[in-house]
Amino acid sequence: MRIVGLFLLGLLAFAVTAIWKFPAEGILPYVNTAPVVLSGVKGTVWNGSAQSVVAPEPALPLTNVQWKAKPLTLLSGSAGADINFEVLGGKGEGLVKRNLAGNVLVTDGNYRVPASRLEQFLPLPVAEFGGIVQANIQELELENNLLKRTLGSLTWSKAEIKNTVQLGEVLFDIVPQGEQHIGKLSNTDGQLDLRGEVLLDQAGNYKADIQIQPTAETPPQVSGLLGMLGQPASDGSYRIRNNGNIQNLQF
Repeated sequence: MRIVGLFLLGLLAFAVTAIWKFPAEGILPYVNTAPVVLSGVKGTVWNGSAQSVVAPEPALPLTNVQWKAKPLTLLSGSAGADINFEVLGGKGEGLVKRNLAGNVLVTDGNYRVPASRLEQFLPLPVAEFGGIVQANIQELELENNLLKRTLGSLTWSKAEIKNTVQLGEVLFDIVPQGEQHIGKLSNTDGQLDLRGEVLLDQAGNYKADIQIQPTAETPPQVSGLLGMLGQPASDGSYRIRNNGNIQNLQF
């Protein structure tokens, strides 16, 4: 019996080692199916990298992707890994878990990118942004490829429209509200006061309602540009409203 036990122990050790060192390329036929495609894969299933990861909706490739599996997540019925990546000239990281039902949960997420790389997504008609945008994701959950829950914030530090106006520190807090999410916009120490809300539903539809108010520090040329937005409200603020679907944004 002792010999049989030693044999089984040795077999188990061999199996664990084989799985642990299993090359990541071996799973590509199962992963590279619509909608996700990996390329330039190296390393193992447990500790590896890919030159790029692309999904068609939206067509926004992640590059220099690295992962390190978290075996303990298996105890909760999920497969998880710490992920590092680059996208839009910025760097990000987070813990990504996927359960047996195919739902995805992201926690402890961080992403840092120059604000100039995000100009195309921001609803202000300007040429160039300055400063750094930092995203912190406490929790982001996808269920059946739809956004179920998000809790996090975006901070735009040293925010500015270059050669035009200083916006100080801009904060955008995101919290769930029923079947929608609400993002609250505010800023401090800027030459304009910003405030407003963005509503986002599970299908990616959004409604933005932003107010911009001049202050005593607002440059005269900026006050003139604000007049192009229409007539100010009784408190002197100007309003920007926009709606659409985030999947229709051009990356």
